[in-house]
Amino acid sequence: MSVRDLTPPADAPAHLDVDALARALRARLLATGLFAGEAADAGAGSAVTRADVRIGVEGAEVDRKGLARVQVLLHLGTRPPSAPGAIDETLEATGEQKYDVPRTPGGKPAPREPLYEGLVQRVAGDLIGGFAARRRLRQASPEAIGAALGADAGELRIEAIRAIGERRLTGEAPKLLALLDDPDEPTRDAALGALLALGDRRAVAALTRSRSLRDRHELHKIIEAISILGGDEADDYLSFVAGSHEDEDIRAEAAAARARLQRRADAAANPP
Repeated sequence: MSVRDLTPPADAPAHLDVDALARALRARLLATGLFAGEAADAGAGSAVTRADVRIGVEGAEVDRKGLARVQVLLHLGTRPPSAPGAIDETLEATGEQKYDVPRTPGGKPAPREPLYEGLVQRVAGDLIGGFAARRRLRQASPEAIGAALGADAGELRIEAIRAIGERRLTGEAPKLLALLDDPDEPTRDAALGALLALGDRRAVAALTRSRSLRDRHELHKIIEAISILGGDEADDYLSFVAGSHEDEDIRAEAAAARARLQRRADAAANPP
């Protein structure tokens, strides 16, 4: 574990004890149960995951009121990268905290280090907690994955959606279909990707019913998805868009996607 404060010394509102932060965050990582102890405890040739934390801090104080802000970047990387279950993830988050400017009994400004170090630990701890939850979800039961779909929009729910596609959990398809109308675009995109992995053609009807033909941003994404899912309904929709959409580029895109759909259907009907 290494921790570096990248704040320029002249701009630093506090001088952080990076060694103490490294010890605290290492303990937080070990508490997840996903990692062993020091590399020295592992056998020769064992995979080792290293955690590198980079911090930037800034603050402002006006009329005895202060605002502390931190940015934390956490990289977890396994060596060798080919090891089973290897990790290569970069996580980033910011946090801020309002406070009353503290004073010592003599009236002098009190040290800000405990405030900023506590904020860094909170932000980095949230990153570690989220990482651990997503990592466990990959090996979780289908029931636990389905339950995670009810989480608020965020990485945990998206990780659950991806797990459904990767593990072909077809029983969760109705929940994915409902998520195609979710207000959060990354959630909608993840649900569509999982339905493509499942090959669930019910997504065609859901997409063509809920997406406006004037929404070019969405159309670009669903035209290819519908061509991959295939079927008569997909062919009819692409034919309609190719022949009637007001945008020439969209018409051409739909025509090309329909041609790909028909080639795949022909190849499936007439295997070599």
